Amino acid sequence: MTDPFPPDVVRFLDTHVESIDQLEMLRVLGEDPDRGWPVSALAVEVQAAPGAVAGHAATLRARGLVATAGPEGDPVCRFAPATPELDALTRRVLGLYRERPVSMIKFVYARAADPLRAFADAFRLRKEG
Repeated sequence: MTDPFPPDVVRFLDTHVESIDQLEMLRVLGEDPDRGWPVSALAVEVQAAPGAVAGHAATLRARGLVATAGPEGDPVCRFAPATPELDALTRRVLGLYRERPVSMIKFVYARAADPLRAFADAFRLRKEG
């Protein structure tokens, strides 16, 4: 079976997005890149637990997709891809998400539910921070 998205989008999702919550956070932050969202408000917007959103924010920051600042308990998140290339690709992924949300949600869920992939990811070395 072929992937429903172009190879660069699949690589982006494989490398940077491991859950629908993370994808939704990027969507909300990307809709208004100049706006800062406190984790508590972002959690309400994406309908996820604040603790989970805080963890996802830290992960997305380490992957060079968002910036966080402010108090440790409720930092403010902002859309901030680290490079122009990453910014363009992230915006492309979010555009495809707007155009084909069901396909992208199914794709991300399928990747997250693949036990062999999860096992292999446990042994992948990642540069964090």
